[in-house]
Amino acid sequence: MQSSARDSYLETEVTTATPQKQQLMLIEGTIRFIGRTRSHWRAGQDEQAHECLVRAQQIVTELLAGLNHEVAPELTRRVAALYVFVFRSLVDAGLRRDEAKLDEALRVLEPQREAWHGVCQELKAESRQPKAESGEPLSAVGFPPSAFIESTGFSMEV
Repeated sequence: MQSSARDSYLETEVTTATPQKQQLMLIEGTIRFIGRTRSHWRAGQDEQAHECLVRAQQIVTELLAGLNHEVAPELTRRVAALYVFVFRSLVDAGLRRDEAKLDEALRVLEPQREAWHGVCQELKAESRQPKAESGEPLSAVGFPPSAFIESTGFSMEV
């Protein structure tokens, strides 16, 4: 029953999150599954490690699929290249059981997590600010535009 309550909570959190928060959640999920992969390898649990690594790869695929190439095409192209690099690093890590490749992926993802966390914090603070007559916040977040990310309905369930 506890698992059901947890699943329900997670589903509500994902479905009610802003696109920016969903992006952050996906990046955090990828980082979490990379960490689990490393832990399972060290414990000699290769099957569980493989499952976690595949899950991390699936989330990165979702991050790529969620990019909107019509908005800020140059920025989107650069972000896509980062995610492709992460995906390839994860594939190489799995083929060679190479923790250094996991570290390569984390070196890209951790700054992304920090950036998206900052965006989410700024949006939260902005939502509490007084609005101009037009309804626009008095200060705006410069990155990223909401249309930069499309919601694809990806599940964060294990």
